[in-house]
Amino acid sequence: MLILSPGPSTALGDPFVCGDLAPAGHYSRGLHSPKTGRTFRAATPGLFSFNSPLGACPKCRGFGRIIDIDYRLTIPDHSLSIEDGAIKVWEGEIYGESKKDLIQFAKKVGLPTNVPFAKLTEEQKSFVIDGSPGYDGETNHWPKYWYGVKGFFRYLEKTTYKMHVRVFLSRYRAYNTCPECHGARLQPEALCWKWRGQTLPELYQLPISELLAAVESDASLASRHASPEAHSASIAYDSIVTRLRYLVQVGLGYLTLDRTSRTLSGGEVQRVNLTSCLGTSLVDTLFVLDEPSVGLHPRDIDRLLGIIRTLTDAGNTVVVVEHDEAMIRAADHVIEVGPEPGARGGSIVFQGTVGGMLRSPQSITGAYFSGRQRIELPAQRRPAPAKWLRFTNASKHNLRHLSFRLPLQRLVCLSGVSGSGKSTLLDNVICQGLLTQWSLMTEDPAEIEAVKSDLDFSEVVLVDQSPLSRTPRSNPALYSEAWELIRELYATVPAAQEAGFSSSSFSFNSGDGRCDNCQGLGSERVEMQFLSDVFVPCPICEGRRFKPEVLAITWNGHSVADILATTVGDALKVFAEYPEIHRRLAALDEVGLGYLPLGQPLNTLSGGESQRLKLVRYLADFAGESQISNLKSEIPAGALLLLDEPTTGLHRHDVKRLLAVLQRIVDRGHSVVVIEHNLDILKSADWILEVGPEAGAQGGKIIAEGPPELIIKAETATTPFLREALSAERGTRSAELLAAEDAGPYQATGSAL
Repeated sequence: MLILSPGPSTALGDPFVCGDLAPAGHYSRGLHSPKTGRTFRAATPGLFSFNSPLGACPKCRGFGRIIDIDYRLTIPDHSLSIEDGAIKVWEGEIYGESKKDLIQFAKKVGLPTNVPFAKLTEEQKSFVIDGSPGYDGETNHWPKYWYGVKGFFRYLEKTTYKMHVRVFLSRYRAYNTCPECHGARLQPEALCWKWRGQTLPELYQLPISELLAAVESDASLASRHASPEAHSASIAYDSIVTRLRYLVQVGLGYLTLDRTSRTLSGGEVQRVNLTSCLGTSLVDTLFVLDEPSVGLHPRDIDRLLGIIRTLTDAGNTVVVVEHDEAMIRAADHVIEVGPEPGARGGSIVFQGTVGGMLRSPQSITGAYFSGRQRIELPAQRRPAPAKWLRFTNASKHNLRHLSFRLPLQRLVCLSGVSGSGKSTLLDNVICQGLLTQWSLMTEDPAEIEAVKSDLDFSEVVLVDQSPLSRTPRSNPALYSEAWELIRELYATVPAAQEAGFSSSSFSFNSGDGRCDNCQGLGSERVEMQFLSDVFVPCPICEGRRFKPEVLAITWNGHSVADILATTVGDALKVFAEYPEIHRRLAALDEVGLGYLPLGQPLNTLSGGESQRLKLVRYLADFAGESQISNLKSEIPAGALLLLDEPTTGLHRHDVKRLLAVLQRIVDRGHSVVVIEHNLDILKSADWILEVGPEAGAQGGKIIAEGPPELIIKAETATTPFLREALSAERGTRSAELLAAEDAGPYQATGSAL
């Protein structure tokens, strides 16, 4: 907690007066206002904590947000007119009378109801939502006043004793900023205390690097720190400075202290936890880190290594799961697990030093690090783009009046140091900006003066790492639409026809063939009172999902349960003679998910696995030419795909496969924009936009753009690493050409270098 001193009251505008500082003849205990007579509590740690009832805002109880009606949910599609159903809440038989009331009153005031809601003036939109001027918001003075959408919800909230009303209201409620504290999370009395003219929530909103500089430069805090009489202040000052320094050292100086954990990436959360461990000065401790370099620019890897070395030098042991080459090369001991993913993995293929790994013939990591295997550059870059997507004066967070352009139907990478504004550019500007142009509901779009595209997109998709399904009933076989064809194949087995089974009998989500006890789930959920629910195998079907008579039907010696337990890679061999099934499963294998069992629930996939699975529907072969599946008509042409670090958690061997998938998607006519720090992706991109030059307030600008060969001529944080990657590839290619020349005449192929 920062050490704050009393200052002018922001709420009352009066200074605090205490003890002998009061005017002559007026004395009091504690803090009070001489004008209003209001007294104030003395400063205590609890007063400045939003987790304490002493300091939390009474309205939101310290959360900074309250659950209230979100009027964006009531009007989700602004491209519709009022008559066409723009106000979703009134599209139904129950509350449809309100729509009629609005149309009736709109005729009186001249409000057009047949034009898109987005084309209404702000005054007209306010009339629809807030009601007529003069409406008191409490009583319904219809037909004298129009009550508006807000008045409609106020009326419903008076009848929440009815179950159906509570259910209805829950559909249109969301977390909104607290109207009392405006997100500060503290009660007004805590906001009366300032340090350097700023309240505690305002200090929390400063970037950590700026806050550290301010605290270290404060002479009053330094003198308190040196004073032997202020022991508690000395401890607080040391703790604040130490923790802030650690956050800056691990590359998180661009964050603010008021950022909620749910908005941080996985790598950022790990690095925050790492600084907590450093602050406790633990020794003889085993630290296990899972991909701590996620989201880090190559420039910042050395900082992270320095922090880890600090832990080991203190006598601790650090075990890191990593794919980053710099992190692995800095390790004292390397353990490689493999040789392949899934059931073909789980073995120790190498254990020893980095030098030994480079020489090991069994180590695929050593093969890439030593150059025996590599990710090659495209044989030829795609030609100069003819179609562009242009944004003018976009502003959000650290992006200020930014104008830029993106080539379409190309593989575009957004690079730059961590915290420079890449995610804001991808999500708030490009994705939500385009959706806003289409009058669709967005969560937090940027302010954009103009957007112009030379290509009409069929859809704009942010391919993130969120789970595809939250229930265990969906799996890769269902997602690829291969299971329907497999069920039809089993229904043609003579034994199935004799038993009267149809394709629906082999469905684990419906029909009469699934286990009656677990309803085809294969497991039962045991509800725990204080812990997460536990799933145990069904005692009847023993996890096989189907009834015994259905399991007795076999095709090529496999029951349906056996097929669900088969990995995608093995299933490709099983269904090699069935092109429609093979084509759908091959798309899963192509994105590097061949190790997944066909029946693995999608809610158990990692974020990277979910992200790669979402790319499947944009591959050409996934659509096929089958008349059985209607998937081909659902696959859009000319889509804009936005990906945020898809190489997270991937080995270089998997990155090679992912890169091939992205290139194929671009060849299909789609446009792909990727945030990446991975040099293999950057060197293979058609176009790079470098955001920077630094993080936070020092970032938010486009400092370089163009193909990789042009980017390396600029002076940015990425260029030294990209230049080295391209030089290594150039040297490898030169060696190959010399070897080929010694062997005899050859014909050079097209090259980007």
